[in-house]
Amino acid sequence: MLELAHDDPQSRFTFKSLGDALGVDPTAMYRHFRNREAILRAALDRLFSMALAGETTGNAPKDWRTRLERYLNSLIEVFIEYPSIGCDAFATDTFGQGELHTIEFILGCLRDAGLSGDRLVHYYGALESYTLGQGSGIAQEVLAKPNSDGHEPWLQAVAVASVRGFPLIEEHRHRLVSLDGLNVFSAGLGAILDSAEREGTQ
Repeated sequence: MLELAHDDPQSRFTFKSLGDALGVDPTAMYRHFRNREAILRAALDRLFSMALAGETTGNAPKDWRTRLERYLNSLIEVFIEYPSIGCDAFATDTFGQGELHTIEFILGCLRDAGLSGDRLVHYYGALESYTLGQGSGIAQEVLAKPNSDGHEPWLQAVAVASVRGFPLIEEHRHRLVSLDGLNVFSAGLGAILDSAEREGTQ
């Protein structure tokens, strides 16, 4: 499944495409997976594991914020590499070990930041929903525009639209036009982590 998603990233997989890639009858897939969603959950769970792999080695940084930023950016990277899987991340729970390990990792980083109880879970929810939502959106952009690699302009219409009567848009037009999916993600992630860091040190 991952190999198919990697080699043909712009196509949404089906049992037929998977069967063709494996050289077997598509109905053979049902012996291993109940339906398409079960395969998708297994593949997405593997992406979580892939993103986390670099942060669980002896070379991983000790600082909680660096570890967390690196993992969440790695997750966006694998969604871009496998967009036909990543685009479903926001609306899909994998119920798998990969996702459970990543939840434990994020909670551990936030605990190391000095958060606990309801506030720890509050920031976990903010980070998880923000990253999966943005990551799914960026993956959908990559499916639609294969060469964007997450750098599709966020407000492209502002570049050509008439903005007279909107003084703040006019003042910041060149900055707004420079926004893309990845730097918008970084800005939002930084804001959430700044808030977590302030609260954790109080």
